[in-house]
Amino acid sequence: MLRNFLNKAKPGFTDYNLKTLLKYPKGSGLIAVILVLAFMLTVGVAVLTVTSSGPKISATMRYQEEAFNAAEAGFDAARIAIEDFFGSGQWSSFGEHYLTQPTGIDIPFLNGNLQTPNPLYFRRLTDEQILNLLDSNHDGICDYPDQVVFFEQPFVYDLNGKLDQRYRYTVFLIDDEAGTGQAADPRDVLMVCIGVVRSGPRITDRILATCRLEIEIETPEL
Repeated sequence: MLRNFLNKAKPGFTDYNLKTLLKYPKGSGLIAVILVLAFMLTVGVAVLTVTSSGPKISATMRYQEEAFNAAEAGFDAARIAIEDFFGSGQWSSFGEHYLTQPTGIDIPFLNGNLQTPNPLYFRRLTDEQILNLLDSNHDGICDYPDQVVFFEQPFVYDLNGKLDQRYRYTVFLIDDEAGTGQAADPRDVLMVCIGVVRSGPRITDRILATCRLEIEIETPEL
């Protein structure tokens, strides 16, 4: 019966349609469509992810650049201030102006033992941790004002001509010989400048980015 039907069918049916049915069983087209849709969905999700993360990455890079500018501004301001201190005779050396509090912030190893790193050493702390140690009650006033050159100092002006409290710098001096067993040299010092960008004007607002510069300076020639 099948042979008679095939003989009566249109020319080409036996050669093409039957072969096609045998080669591509029912449902194969649906599977192909599902695979194509799955691929398109994957590509779409990837594109959306990249598109949505792009602005976040750009914002982060912008905040980091602003924090670097703040740290650099702190260095420039501190350098000028220190030259004035020496020029006016207020300072004769760096010896009395090192940051030594909280205790251990300038000591890399406990009791000089290289096997016992000091967890309070400033290089083992994040910028935010250092700022919190210098201002434990977060009132914007340094707990050790005599040992810090600048603390949370704003430096740029907004459109209204007022200091923009979101951008600040902190600068302090570290004895670079402290904890090394070498005698302190009051003629040179390590200047640490921390630039901060916050989400708002308050000292407790979320920190968006920080940047730290460490520059060794010597007693200015007057």
